[in-house]
Amino acid sequence: MNHEENEIVLPGEILCTYEEYTPFDWTYVDEGYVKSSIYGRVSVDDVEKTISVISRNAPKQIKVGDTVIGYVTDVKAHKVLITIKKIVGSNRELVAAYKGYIHISKVSDEYNSTVYDLFKIGDIVEAEVNSILGPEYIELSTLQDNLGVIKAMCVNCRKYMKLNKKHVLECECGTIDSRKLSSKYGEYIDESY
Repeated sequence: MNHEENEIVLPGEILCTYEEYTPFDWTYVDEGYVKSSIYGRVSVDDVEKTISVISRNAPKQIKVGDTVIGYVTDVKAHKVLITIKKIVGSNRELVAAYKGYIHISKVSDEYNSTVYDLFKIGDIVEAEVNSILGPEYIELSTLQDNLGVIKAMCVNCRKYMKLNKKHVLECECGTIDSRKLSSKYGEYIDESY
């Protein structure tokens, strides 16, 4: 172990090898080493064999079961890649750029052969965290009705689309499209994502 209990560490500092302790709060694994994600003090749990970094003013950390908001960065046949920007209920953006994905089996209860029609690059998505395997591997789900696309971006003019009276996505340029919409579509007015 490179640092003692309660010792101050900086982001990126090596705390120990992955074989010594399991990473916990504000730590991550990089090339076999557990490193600090933030400035703070080392905390070791010898019973559970975990190592954490504690900070007084640390932002909220993503946990399984959290609802998060992010934007679509890539759409593949069977999964959607999301850059996670915020945890719902927190008024502060995340420090790290977390990357998540939604597998086709976690999009909806209906059968889908592909996700190309359900998500488009630039869409703002609200999803639930299913599992966390690291900052680049957060599995998300939009199975619930209140989860999914909350703001859809037009594929032609790149403006955000609105629901028309028939509950169909329509852009001011005339484009009509479909998505895996959240039941809360259109309620968000923050365009900082």
